[in-house]
Amino acid sequence: MSISNSLASSLDLRLLVVFDAVMRKASLTVAGDSLGMSQPLVSQSISRLRQYFGDPLFVRTSGGMSPTPRARELAPKIAAMIQLMQEALEGSADFDPVTSSRTFSFASTDFGVAYLVPKLLQYLAQHAPGIRVRATNAPRYGVDEMIEQGEVDVAVGSFAINRQPFYQRRLYYCDYVCLARREHPTIRGHLTRNSYLSAAHAMVAPLPSGYEALERFLLENIPAAGFAVVVPNFLAAITTLPSSDALFTVSRHAGEHIAQLLGAQVLELPVDIPGFTVRQFWHERFHKDPANKWFRDLVYALVANPDDSLHGGTHIASDSSEPAD
Repeated sequence: MSISNSLASSLDLRLLVVFDAVMRKASLTVAGDSLGMSQPLVSQSISRLRQYFGDPLFVRTSGGMSPTPRARELAPKIAAMIQLMQEALEGSADFDPVTSSRTFSFASTDFGVAYLVPKLLQYLAQHAPGIRVRATNAPRYGVDEMIEQGEVDVAVGSFAINRQPFYQRRLYYCDYVCLARREHPTIRGHLTRNSYLSAAHAMVAPLPSGYEALERFLLENIPAAGFAVVVPNFLAAITTLPSSDALFTVSRHAGEHIAQLLGAQVLELPVDIPGFTVRQFWHERFHKDPANKWFRDLVYALVANPDDSLHGGTHIASDSSEPAD
């Protein structure tokens, strides 16, 4: 669709704010409440946007206001535009986490989310009670697009993002361990190479970005019959652990966390599988944003220095980052 300059100049930025609110809330009433607007006024704003874009944008369904494909296409671009305007208006104003009610979002693997979210919530409850967190499962490919389009503030994981205009910061290096149920009939606190390779295994497929070395080793060294179960995510895998003799190879951080929850054995690998480095990534558009920087520093303090997060006094160090190229 071609939009003339005169038509573009007639678009009120406030209408885009309404669009963004309806997109997030899926309700005209709830969106209006969040903006301090009445429901009829929100409805009028959406009508103007429909006329402007030549598309219904939102359709009323049993689940609320459902966006059309055109609205889904516009949503990340409009959200990024609003963010840029906020940055321009706010300038370099300091961010106060104590009084802020902002929602921060990040993408990670399901285990990355399970590892980070409890630490975030514990810290925020004590130091920034108004702040909310939204975690998104990171796809194997396309995480950079999620960051670029403003769907998430940062991504945490071992992602192959090596181009401008992204920044990255190293969090930690992680190797692998093997989990076995505590009552395993033949494995008791130790694995040999032969016992590991001949045992039944549980496997996640496809494995997330960063796990390529593990995936390659398992597929090259374990026969197809050796996989007792193949599941689509880590959560499904760990639910099989208490009732199965299958071994589950996973990152050390995740393995130790799971073992605490399930009482499983954490076993050192008797084979050599290279580990991976976990980093956080963000777009240069938010590099100097005080709020985004505060969140990045918080993630670093909680994950790169995990012992500190167990106490109330986690120190949020200044961000030290480098371009992703």
